[in-house]
Amino acid sequence: MTNDQDKNAALAATSVLSTSDGARILCVADVRGGISQLNQLAEKANAQYIIHTGDFGFYDDTSLERISDRTLSHLLQYSTLIPSQVKSRLADAPLEQLRRTIDQNQAYLSEFSDFLSGKKKLNVPVFAVWGACEDVSILEKFRSKEYSIPNLNILDEATTHLLEIGGVNLRLFGLGGAVVQHKLFDNGEGLDTIAGGSGTMWTTALQIGELVETAQLVYDPSETRILVTHASPGREGLLAQLALVLKVDFTISAGLHFRYGISYNEFSCQPDQEHYRNRLLESQQGFLQLWESIRDQVESSVDDTQSTLLQNVLSVVNRLPPSLHDRQDDGSNSSQTDLEEQGFKNMWNFNLPDAAFGWVILDVHHGRVSAETKAQGFNFAYRKNNGYPASSATSSQRAYSIASSEHSGHEQDNRMRELPQDDDNASSNAESVGSRSNRRQSMYKNPFVAYVGGLSNTTVTEEEIREFFGHKSVTGVKFPLDHNTQLPKPHCYVDFIDQASLDEAIAKNGQLLHDNKMIINKPNPHVYDGRGRGRGQRGRGNRNSRLSFDRVRE
Repeated sequence: MTNDQDKNAALAATSVLSTSDGARILCVADVRGGISQLNQLAEKANAQYIIHTGDFGFYDDTSLERISDRTLSHLLQYSTLIPSQVKSRLADAPLEQLRRTIDQNQAYLSEFSDFLSGKKKLNVPVFAVWGACEDVSILEKFRSKEYSIPNLNILDEATTHLLEIGGVNLRLFGLGGAVVQHKLFDNGEGLDTIAGGSGTMWTTALQIGELVETAQLVYDPSETRILVTHASPGREGLLAQLALVLKVDFTISAGLHFRYGISYNEFSCQPDQEHYRNRLLESQQGFLQLWESIRDQVESSVDDTQSTLLQNVLSVVNRLPPSLHDRQDDGSNSSQTDLEEQGFKNMWNFNLPDAAFGWVILDVHHGRVSAETKAQGFNFAYRKNNGYPASSATSSQRAYSIASSEHSGHEQDNRMRELPQDDDNASSNAESVGSRSNRRQSMYKNPFVAYVGGLSNTTVTEEEIREFFGHKSVTGVKFPLDHNTQLPKPHCYVDFIDQASLDEAIAKNGQLLHDNKMIINKPNPHVYDGRGRGRGQRGRGNRNSRLSFDRVRE
């Protein structure tokens, strides 16, 4: 194809959304399969468009079998869809149990299938890149047009989108996946330029090269350019170099999962341009070291088109800000202005918190792009409780924790991650006294609990209960004590790991255990308060309350 034909093809692949009025663009990250959040957040923020920066939840009903155990454990740990009670019980369960639970309830993995089938819909246009934890086969199906979702636009190396709003032409480019240097030339299970496998995805060198080509073909100096990535240009020098080559005005990326978003230019973070250059120079040296070790192998296996893309990649790697020492070294008459890198001061970068914790709004009106940030932030209420030393604080009271299981295509990336914290419960957690209170809260919150009655208080033990229902299915057994005799009452409450295990247990109602005909069903919420005692009895456990309870159950 000629250059004109290439340009026409690129323009034909560009979607153009135009309105003379201004608009609000919601920028969010990491909905992690909870795609319905996008509709809720767009309504809350009064946004007409959404930009999403990865870990969207590109998993369908067939993805589970392709996800590695390690990635599945990571998805469990940071899922926004699995109830916290279920997550805590699955955390120590065998992986087979985790797979069975998700297989029985695909909504725990992602809402994607509901949107694909049309059961659920996106209310506004969404422009999304894929993240580090996605199924590459799903993205391949979008590329082949087998999959499509109304209002969902995938940003990739071959596609660009133009928003003509509020007197500004916003040109969107996107690059998905984690940046893992030794995987830049590894496609894994992916086809063409995108790469992934085992439920994860990463960036490739050819992907970067094709994005450069796409941007060159549609270049228009009147446009305002935005680069959307999953990895942060602030951490990945290669992405910062790419932003310079694409001549973007803004970068928007997923952050490091903080409770606050970040906006910055390099001038605000670096002492001077030379430090900025040195950071990118370090990235360049790392890439070139890899390139020299595989160059012969790669060049012998690529075709002419791919060879051109590789040259584009090298142009990115070699794109460095001018050194301010050059004016003295080469004896030229270059002015200070000539040596200044425009992107050093004029390119703004947004790192987003996870969607559950905050977002950024780009408000475009009358030619101006303004920004609003929203962050849930930390809850510091626990500090008012001076009666507890910091060392005894519960995990939910700690502001953050180091998590070493973040996937960057099978790589461990030690990122600062905050532990999940329910702001509404932060104060009450800080006031909890001892492990007994914590156990009570856990029993109360578990939705998968069964009442087991008709037992003899002298012949049935906790171990026998666990064995009867299956050790892998049971996470806790609670025998309430008679307050007068201090002996176990003739019933107990059994915590199960998931709904399937609870259903299997209830199906055993009427079976015998040591000649005891067992009564197995769900606790009566009006009688059972989750603490192994009847409501309204203030924990006295008198026999009348026990008999009344047993009659209710029988």
